[in-house]
Amino acid sequence: MHVASRAIECAPSAFALPALPGAEILAFNVAHVSKFTLDTPSFIPSLAFEAPEDGLSFCNISVTYTHPGQQDTINTQIWLPDAWNERFMGNGGGGWVAGYFDPALAWAVSQGYSAGSTDGGHAATTPASEWGLLSPGNINLYALQDLASLSLNDMALLGKILSSAYYGKSPDYAYWKGCSQGGRQGMMMAQRYPDAYQGILAEAPAFNWNTFIPSAYWPQTIMNKLNVYPQACELNAFTAAAIQACDALDGVIDGIISLPSLCRFDPFTLVGQNFSCDGSAKIFSNEAAMVVNGTWTGPTTEDGKSIWPGLTHDSSLLAHSNTTCVANGTCTGLPFIVSADWIQYFLKKNASFELTSLTPDQFPEIVDASIDQFQSIIGTENPNLSGFRNAGGKLLTFHGIADEYIPYPGTAWYHDRVEARDAGVDKYFRHFEAPGVAHCYGGIGAYPSNALHSLIDWVENGNPPNVLKAEASQARQDGKIWERDLCLYPTISVYQGGDPAISSSYKCV
Repeated sequence: MHVASRAIECAPSAFALPALPGAEILAFNVAHVSKFTLDTPSFIPSLAFEAPEDGLSFCNISVTYTHPGQQDTINTQIWLPDAWNERFMGNGGGGWVAGYFDPALAWAVSQGYSAGSTDGGHAATTPASEWGLLSPGNINLYALQDLASLSLNDMALLGKILSSAYYGKSPDYAYWKGCSQGGRQGMMMAQRYPDAYQGILAEAPAFNWNTFIPSAYWPQTIMNKLNVYPQACELNAFTAAAIQACDALDGVIDGIISLPSLCRFDPFTLVGQNFSCDGSAKIFSNEAAMVVNGTWTGPTTEDGKSIWPGLTHDSSLLAHSNTTCVANGTCTGLPFIVSADWIQYFLKKNASFELTSLTPDQFPEIVDASIDQFQSIIGTENPNLSGFRNAGGKLLTFHGIADEYIPYPGTAWYHDRVEARDAGVDKYFRHFEAPGVAHCYGGIGAYPSNALHSLIDWVENGNPPNVLKAEASQARQDGKIWERDLCLYPTISVYQGGDPAISSSYKCV
């Protein structure tokens, strides 16, 4: 693919105001940017890049618009590089953030993509408390819809229209890239707007939203009922003990539980034993074991039926079961903010609702309400991908097994549901699991930083990935960067012997 240059000047007068269906443009600003550098490096490994010495040069188009009658204001940025690879890249966000602007757009431009990002109708720094409710008891449904789906398609349309105008030709290919909320957004595009992108990379997607988001609050309900909030050091000690017990199940001791379904470690076996907390000896409590067991098991009904899976034993407990403590040792719960917001503002619809009043016996009705009220808005679990398949799209997902925020089985279960409808699913949707990788990135497992290249090769050259090449983000104690191929689901990577730091020592089974 050759590199294209601009066909018109980067000036407001050179562009016709884009026609965006159902929207009214409020502001349209165009400015050429040169010598651009990021003030701070991206915290996401896959967005790291080395900027040229003279910085990045691109045309920055900022579009502010509204959907008349919906009282929303959405800001979208489209960056158009001076040297274009003839591809468009849509970029996702995380948590309540619809899109990361500078880090994601700068990476995409550095690779030659024209690229887009949107705020979904609220700034990244605006908490849900400021936009979730119109008034007590009344949800801002249009704002939620903007975040969930509408602004994402608007951004894709704007990106393609403005790319075509600037370069004198339409993008040859359009790709989506995002993790967590960004992964959910990618899945939404495949399901609801199947013609928008030829390739979608959805990492650790938060697309089982209506079930997993409230489920993330489950450990806090256990603590509320017990009125016991364990210190972080005790929770970390449970995790360390579980890893020690289950690490070798796959035949190699690497600090990773690669076969979590075989890990039967019982946290109650530690009760009464000593552990170290900041150099002081403490004793594992039965109440802390109950919290840990509930986090690993996941939420259940009163009769013990599973509502959603829990976290794996090598996932950090500090995402869902976290606490905060003052100097005198008194601790309180510190829940995952998106989960807490979802329950308080969207399910209870009450900014004054006391979250600590929630106990496990109330939990099933919380999840039922989430599904009943919001499946059509932000639910992204429709297994019918026939529109995306028929449009020639390719969907690539991977999920870290040690994900501390989103239990990894949810993505595999979705793949199973798609496959139940279409036995030929691997022709357009491929999923991979990453042992030891935390949420989106991090952890000590091997991370597939080149997954996007595998997707592009699949879309443009017809080469579907059977493995994703991956490597750890840092050297281990032996000084080696460990490598490990991620296997096409449902196969898993199993150690076969030899040097555990090289990928040839593992086999997809």
